[in-house]
Amino acid sequence: MSSAYDIVVLGGGPAGYPAAIRAAQLGAKACLIEEDRLGGVCLNRGCIPTKTLHGAAHLIELAASGQGGGFSGALSVDPAALFAHKESVVDSLVGGVAKILKGRKVDVISGRGRLVSPGAVEIEGHGTVEGRSVIVATGSSEIELPGMEFDGRSVLSSTDLLDIGRVPESMIIVGGGVIGCEFASIFNAFGTKVTIVEMLPSIIATEDIHVIRFLQAYMKKKGITLHLGTKVSSLRKGDGGVTALLGGGEEISAEIALVSVGRRPRTGGIGLAEAGIGSSRAGITVDSSMRTNVDGVFAAGDVIGGWLLAHVATREGTVAAANALGHPSSVDYSAVPATIYTLPEVSRVGMTEQEAKEKGIDISTGRFPFAASGKAKGLREEEGFVKWIASKKDGRLLGLHIIGPQATELLAAGIVALGGKLTAREFTESMFPHPTLSEALAEAAEAIEGRAIDIL
Repeated sequence: MSSAYDIVVLGGGPAGYPAAIRAAQLGAKACLIEEDRLGGVCLNRGCIPTKTLHGAAHLIELAASGQGGGFSGALSVDPAALFAHKESVVDSLVGGVAKILKGRKVDVISGRGRLVSPGAVEIEGHGTVEGRSVIVATGSSEIELPGMEFDGRSVLSSTDLLDIGRVPESMIIVGGGVIGCEFASIFNAFGTKVTIVEMLPSIIATEDIHVIRFLQAYMKKKGITLHLGTKVSSLRKGDGGVTALLGGGEEISAEIALVSVGRRPRTGGIGLAEAGIGSSRAGITVDSSMRTNVDGVFAAGDVIGGWLLAHVATREGTVAAANALGHPSSVDYSAVPATIYTLPEVSRVGMTEQEAKEKGIDISTGRFPFAASGKAKGLREEEGFVKWIASKKDGRLLGLHIIGPQATELLAAGIVALGGKLTAREFTESMFPHPTLSEALAEAAEAIEGRAIDIL
């Protein structure tokens, strides 16, 4: 193993390992340093394990919807088998990443690294490696609140909950953002009594208002209790579980509490100050090419703040690698997709209706309910809708919002449409197959001009 590289990547998550692979593809001698398991939070403690549990929750809910409609009996959770399957999925994918890195001849060093100068990274137990360029991709960590410190038993982080190995009888979720709402849907389907406490007036507050209202109503129908515009003052642990003191003085109790109030960039202890790299509480400061203020040092992924999404991190990582090797590239954030694995699923790309109005854009909208979709009816998944936002001036599509069956998969067409700056008419000139859920995208676009076929 050499101590001198073209590129040294600090962090092996969804920004770091793609950066190292792209560097190798471009002919560079690359080194990847990771103190934990390859794949980072996303693969080990986030995206993949969560969606594995979501898949089981979806099957349980789907089975329940079939009662009286040709099916009898209900699915139930085998916690030991479910969590073992989750670990198997994660282990398989981590092994796959390691195999690809090895095949690309990327040197992988296991250990905690820190910058000691702009081109040198010291690794505990391994000495120092040098690179003509360094990419910092150390990710993010969960935010812990005073009085609500994680103990792994009564007060849990999302990492703790993924390792719980059982289905708790009841759960308080502090925070109604993406992570909190995903776990609420999953464990509600498993049979847990779930209560969400959110200090903002709504859950998933960054989404389109009609999506928010629909999901809130659906959660209430499923028995999830929502305390909105409410702050948790403290959590008190006891033999029987945990009690949350709410801002108004009310107390609620449950077997466990999940504290899910966001994540922060992991900038501490990695030598940023020693290397003279500019950063703030929001993360490492970079330009659209992922360059920091120090020549030869780049940063990508959650550590730079912003979207904190795995697919964004991957794009930033590959862009950083390309620029480090003299291949000009930049990240376009104008059509970043976002997906939420609740039940039903939520996805979006582009502007919300609120954002368009705040920017003074005169808009038209088109909606199509899945209840009018033959495929959705056949699947017994009629909840939700597709909503397009378009400029009234020229018909250009500005945003797509989906809540309903396979929303996270259906979004891809909207990403391409917005990236290609298509108008609603241009989008619907393509022929959509029947019967499919994707027809709802075309019908919603036609609805912008009152041209939808299957709704009034």
